[in-house]
Amino acid sequence: MKAKSLNIFFVSIALLIAGCIKPFTPSGLDSMESLIVIEGDIMQNDTTRITISRSLGVNEEGGVDYISTSTVWVESEKGTKYNAVSAVRRNKPIFLINTIGIDPALKYKLCIKIQSKLYESELIPVLVSPPIDSIGYTKDTEKMSATFYVNTHDPDNKTTYYRWFFNENWEIQSQFQSLFEYQPATKTVISIPFEKNRYYCWSSGTSSSVLIASTSGLSADIVYQKPLVSMGSSDRRISALYSMELFQMAISEEAYKYWDNIQKNSDQVGGIFSPQPSEIKGNIKCISNPSEKVIGYISAAKAAKKRIFVNGKEIGIYQYPTNCEVVFINKDNPLPIASMWDKGLDVTSYTGDPPFGDSYWVSKRCVDCRTYGTKSKPSFWPNDHI
Repeated sequence: MKAKSLNIFFVSIALLIAGCIKPFTPSGLDSMESLIVIEGDIMQNDTTRITISRSLGVNEEGGVDYISTSTVWVESEKGTKYNAVSAVRRNKPIFLINTIGIDPALKYKLCIKIQSKLYESELIPVLVSPPIDSIGYTKDTEKMSATFYVNTHDPDNKTTYYRWFFNENWEIQSQFQSLFEYQPATKTVISIPFEKNRYYCWSSGTSSSVLIASTSGLSADIVYQKPLVSMGSSDRRISALYSMELFQMAISEEAYKYWDNIQKNSDQVGGIFSPQPSEIKGNIKCISNPSEKVIGYISAAKAAKKRIFVNGKEIGIYQYPTNCEVVFINKDNPLPIASMWDKGLDVTSYTGDPPFGDSYWVSKRCVDCRTYGTKSKPSFWPNDHI
């Protein structure tokens, strides 16, 4: 779950206040501003990734207030420390800890020092997830949407509480292919080699919703078609080739209650009787100041992983934009090519300027895939596109 989602509590409350006939200020709201927000989990079979930020108040604008300068480490119940290194991923500061191969029989805690304050999670056991059975999707032809889901089960009936998150990558193909490129500086059109094409691009993302499930009320520990993410007919993720790498964690009942509360606060614009932010209690404390509130719940897990690839044509609902303006320039319509660029168009085919040549121009977003992605192809991509 992204840190920005945790700050939506305050937006929801602001909307609530604005919609009341008689304005009022909910008690305790001021105390929820500028709280430390800690996100991440201790991963036994992967790198532990931790982000730290401060919560925003109702009158604050802008993005997430990340904290990039901290000392972060994971510590075992025997006192062994695993120190973090700072990095930047997807334009946000993150702390990376090599916890691959830690002893799953021990308990661990996350420790963070911000200036002179020390924050620690409880000592928590490593919970082992059962394998992911399958990842699939359902298609709604009326709504023209596709919803990806996960199936899993624990034959020993010991897991009961589950949480998922995923990384996703997708290939983008321009609606029009061109091996020419307009140069604004010289006001000329040049040919480009295919290895520099603007037809194939790639993009990536991560899950942003709380994805949890409980089988505590069922006779068997089975999760069937748990929805993960939905995409509509204009979603470029399913235009060509889509990949999801899904992580599945077994979590404790307390962790489930925490994430369920987060979900209720972030996914719904609540009313007066909805769960409020003050109810959200994690397992992280400020050791230096025990009265300070901290947002976050750290779990320790040996996660199950599964990656899938799905072809957009197989899903069959994606529709290219219909607003791709096309202009044909020739001797009968000898428009200056510079004016095409200034109007937001780019070249698709070119044999020369009028009166001896002609060219086609379309909206830039329809010919240059870099508008929606980059030319950085994932190393694991299964085709030979460049």
